[in-house]
Amino acid sequence: MEKIGQTSLAAMSGGLPPPRPVRWSLARKVSLALISILLFTLLVAGFFAYFKFESVYSSQVQSRYSFMVFTIKKRVEDSLNLGLSLRQLRQVQDILEHEKQRDAQVLAVEVYDHRGEVLFDTDRGAIGGKVSDALVEAARGNPSQAFGLADEDTLIVGLPLVNALGKVEGGVVLRYSAVYVEQGVGGLLLELAKAVGVYLAIFAVVALAGLYLLFGRVGRKLAGMEHALTEVLSVGGHAVPEAGGGEFEEHFAEFVDKTREAIDHIRDATDEVGRLDRLA
Repeated sequence: MEKIGQTSLAAMSGGLPPPRPVRWSLARKVSLALISILLFTLLVAGFFAYFKFESVYSSQVQSRYSFMVFTIKKRVEDSLNLGLSLRQLRQVQDILEHEKQRDAQVLAVEVYDHRGEVLFDTDRGAIGGKVSDALVEAARGNPSQAFGLADEDTLIVGLPLVNALGKVEGGVVLRYSAVYVEQGVGGLLLELAKAVGVYLAIFAVVALAGLYLLFGRVGRKLAGMEHALTEVLSVGGHAVPEAGGGEFEEHFAEFVDKTREAIDHIRDATDEVGRLDRLA
């Protein structure tokens, strides 16, 4: 788009402020929209993936410790089946301490009777104490199904102890730190954040490059139209379409000329009203 000729609008050069230039090109706006959509999608997907992983990871940790508890349960129940009472199984203390030494994340392993009295514990100072009512009730559940509880910053997994007659003699529980699980899940959160950042950066570069190639010509066309409109309205002249610009260019040139004429008429009318006011 070009302008030719000068008219009386040259006097308007100081009267009309030029339009504020467009600071964001079409390609940048579309890229920003696409990047925002991708970021939202990645955040939502990462949110669900995080909580899914947390659930699976917690279950796997609990299953691993459940197997340790099951091993202790079988050894204790084998002794119970010989006709000994739970309190008489002195070798249980050594079994508990041996299992605890195998895993640094294990805080304590304890065996208690059906009344909740602690008979054996890797923390010997806790022997003779009482476990919570929740543990006593949990031991009365399904003898072959592990139970899990939480006690402040400690997670608990346990199994009931049953004698040969099917009577619940008590329970065996293993305590491990909840921080252990949080650290494992926290590592995933860091990896998710890194992955989101990398994928977003790659997509942003590809989107910007692709959209600049796709909308570059359109952006240059809009910039040329804006420049022509600004020049005609602020300096004066007539807008003419570029050679081979097509029907759209011709209509835009007519629009610019009519806009200039309308502003010229408004200015003349304003000047006339001002002159009449001064004469009055």
